[in-house]
Amino acid sequence: MAPKTQTRSHCRGVVEASFAHLLGLVRDNGRFVYAHRAGRPDVMLDGYNMLRHCGTLWFMLRALNELALPLAPAGRAALDRAVAYATGKFERPLWISEPSLALVTKGAVKTGGIGLALVMLEEYRRACQHGLPAAGLPGPEEMIPRLQTYALVQIADNDFLHKRLITDGTVLPFRSAFYTGEVLLGLFVTGCSDPRLLATTEALIARRYGVAEQSHWMAYAACEAAARGLIDAGRLTGYLTDLITAMIEDDAYRRRRMSTPIACRSEALTRFVGLCDQWPGRFPPALRAAALQTAAENMALQLGWYADGQFWKGDTDDKVQIDYIQHNATAFLNRWHID
Repeated sequence: MAPKTQTRSHCRGVVEASFAHLLGLVRDNGRFVYAHRAGRPDVMLDGYNMLRHCGTLWFMLRALNELALPLAPAGRAALDRAVAYATGKFERPLWISEPSLALVTKGAVKTGGIGLALVMLEEYRRACQHGLPAAGLPGPEEMIPRLQTYALVQIADNDFLHKRLITDGTVLPFRSAFYTGEVLLGLFVTGCSDPRLLATTEALIARRYGVAEQSHWMAYAACEAAARGLIDAGRLTGYLTDLITAMIEDDAYRRRRMSTPIACRSEALTRFVGLCDQWPGRFPPALRAAALQTAAENMALQLGWYADGQFWKGDTDDKVQIDYIQHNATAFLNRWHID
């Protein structure tokens, strides 16, 4: 299934086309056209999700920063509008005594949204350093610590609370398979090393949180912690070995014949290979090679549901959604970094 080569130029081409398509989906109010039929962005489908809005901007801003993409004034303004739309959803929870911010949708705060807002703002901060206009927005340097404060308040029983009411902090029973990894990643990427965070991460890793689920968000978070030297290296090595091995050996996700479940594993596998190169000597070369081969096979499959910067759902559904593009194109962005 794997192509003989996946060149850096080919990966870059997929990323650039995906970036351009998403940029064209930003509307005047900063919202994306959230979903449409493949090849028909004018055939808009219902729905919206602010976590996916932030995650999509994370990919776009990463691509802008890491590939040094040229951006016309209209494109710069569109990105700025999309960031402003997200930050316009920030509110201060009055039940937290310290200055804090939360991403609020329908009167509730999802902890995963805090993580994705953090990674988005970190890339926006980098983009502003390289000339992306801030257009009167509060600076990321002001917003990031306040989002971090909210996230740290959610630590409980060596994990995170996942959803609360903004009005009074009432904890809601909802749990997500994604939120813990997302918030860990956001905190690590923005430089948080609070002792409560590190102790919680150690406990999550010790009980192999996310391995059975093949969590790509936990793979990102663990790789970030390793790269920054935040957690015991031996524990991280064992954890990542288990997580990546699960993705290599159990490929049931491929049989679903949908692009995004495959893409999420590709993201994790390519990020892991990047860590192997960044953190040499920690993992067996055979594990790196197997991860890269599995990612290559996955990405060949992903291209079966791709055209013109658009990734659609799968064999039986041609819906294109912003997060489908985000996850699939991010795998190609991660792969672009690997020699």
